[in-house]
Amino acid sequence: MPVQPVATSQTWARRQFGACQLGDQRRTHRAVKIAAAIHAAPGASLPQQMKSWKATKAAYRFFGDEAYQYADLFQPHWEHTRQAAGEHERVLLVQDVTTVDYTRYQEHIHGLGLIGDNRGQGFQLTTVLAILPHPRQVLGIAHQQPFFRQPHPAGETRTQRMRRAKESDLWRQAVEAIGPAPQGVRWVHVGDRGADIYVFFDACRQQQCDFLVRSSQNRRMFTPTGEVTYLKSFATQLPSVDEQLLDLPARSGQPARQAQLRLAFSPLLLSAGWMNAGRPPLPVWVIRVWEVDPPEWVEEPIAWFLLTSLPTESVEQAWERVGWYRCRWLVEDFHQCLKTGCQLETHRLEEVTSLLRLLALLSPMAVELLRLREQSRCEPEVPAASRLPADLLRVVAVLSERSATEMTMQEFWSSVAQQGGYLGRKRDGPPGWKSLWRGWMAIQTLLHGFRLAADPGFP
Repeated sequence: MPVQPVATSQTWARRQFGACQLGDQRRTHRAVKIAAAIHAAPGASLPQQMKSWKATKAAYRFFGDEAYQYADLFQPHWEHTRQAAGEHERVLLVQDVTTVDYTRYQEHIHGLGLIGDNRGQGFQLTTVLAILPHPRQVLGIAHQQPFFRQPHPAGETRTQRMRRAKESDLWRQAVEAIGPAPQGVRWVHVGDRGADIYVFFDACRQQQCDFLVRSSQNRRMFTPTGEVTYLKSFATQLPSVDEQLLDLPARSGQPARQAQLRLAFSPLLLSAGWMNAGRPPLPVWVIRVWEVDPPEWVEEPIAWFLLTSLPTESVEQAWERVGWYRCRWLVEDFHQCLKTGCQLETHRLEEVTSLLRLLALLSPMAVELLRLREQSRCEPEVPAASRLPADLLRVVAVLSERSATEMTMQEFWSSVAQQGGYLGRKRDGPPGWKSLWRGWMAIQTLLHGFRLAADPGFP
């Protein structure tokens, strides 16, 4: 996959926000200007990004302007992502919910909701990334929605509780907001255990999309012959049909390792349950993946029960679905990038609506950081000369004192990251988005000067 060049800050900002309909063209110009400043320094504070008191005050006025809303800023990005997702035969729509925590600023920010054990304040945020599974590529954000949890009223009845907006509704609402795929294209909604709810599965069916979800419940099911069974009880008894060695990246404080996995799969019928009485059962396939002889220090060995609407009739198809589920980690990385790479939770604005407008500018930036990281890990052993512009490769080769003709893609990206502070020691993992972005922006400055110097028309 050829390296996609990172646009200049101004070009990127115009592409992302130049088509926003904010009621006044001057607001759109201001959005582009602020976004360009964020692109140049994603993790900095607003004053550091704006570089002057005048520009900083203008940014605060922009985020506090009630004449437009969060979705007005984000709409062009959503539309562009969905259009791109409609140009490929199969796209994964990977969804997850994260908690955005502003507890330390709760006395200064109006409009926050409850989080955690209801003692903190912030909001829940669901994001749907559109991802090409192979070669893995992040297309953008297909949908994003905040949720503000409110205190439950005393004496709430069961009927009132059923009618009240719930966090679990976010999964179904995301499917409905994105809608059906264009003709000839299949979209697969991928979710973790929070998506293991019938209304989510039914919403996918109504929108003519597929789903792939890690199940959390020992659901009541029907076998193909009509016998009543339970999901995990049934899947646990399935014999292993294949084994595969899986490389697991370092996550949650645990080092990278290899896991020996076994595989089993079977068709089933998913019962709608008593809460959805009258709805027909859904034909699904269950895929069980479990780890054999994990190291003693591993607290949670891999044990996945995946439910999918995708016909899974061969070992190759079953492993493919497992690989697609692993793409779900990307949306977790996106949320982490939003919080650490773009420092979302450190910004203190007076109104939560102002924070959401800032979120609409930061989210596409987080996608850009994540996309650069994914690109750096693609095709590590391929010769860099076969994928990169000659002048870009020459600049990096000179900086790293390597041979431009012998450099691999892995060596190229490691050299880029070293310009951003990556040490590349034996115990270090692959470079992350922070060092890659700092190095990439530094090299782009040098490359711009190199190209100007090589231009015969340059004075």
